[in-house]
Amino acid sequence: MKALPQILFWLGIISVPGAWLLWYFGPDIEIMRPVLGGIQDPIMKAALQEAHAERWGIWVGIWPVTLMVLSMIVEKKVQD
Repeated sequence: MKALPQILFWLGIISVPGAWLLWYFGPDIEIMRPVLGGIQDPIMKAALQEAHAERWGIWVGIWPVTLMVLSMIVEKKVQD
């Protein structure tokens, strides 16, 4: 149980570049629902790919804060 705060902290640190990578490579990756394959208009498809990448980057970007706060909470609980 004492290693859990450290694990959560380092997962939070590692998820920062993960958010950057998902934002950068996100337009080429269609995760979860493959909806872009049916779109014929190239301009619309490019706009939706960019928006999809930004949403994934933001979603993953929330992880560092969450994991670091959890790390702090668990560490305080372990000390008590």
